[in-house]
Amino acid sequence: MMSYIFYIIAIVSAAMVGFLLRLPLLPERPMRQSWTISIVFPTIIIAVSLYAMFDYFKIYNGIYTAIIIGVFAAVFCRYLLEKLVPIPDRGDSQ
Repeated sequence: MMSYIFYIIAIVSAAMVGFLLRLPLLPERPMRQSWTISIVFPTIIIAVSLYAMFDYFKIYNGIYTAIIIGVFAAVFCRYLLEKLVPIPDRGDSQ
């Protein structure tokens, strides 16, 4: 039961740092075709995924780990994600 609280802490810390880094809350419209990095996707998804890996492999699980993972996920999405995974070309320019 305590593990679920740490997942929520990771989500909240990723969202708070994302707001501080001025990431948009939601991607641009239409959302299906948007490649805008936002707080909801992929920042929170990355935070939950990383914490799930830490929890599964029994690496130190706790409140500090959840907060650090949330901060790392927000900073990673803001500064490094587009360098590792470039935005695809839309194909509009002809």
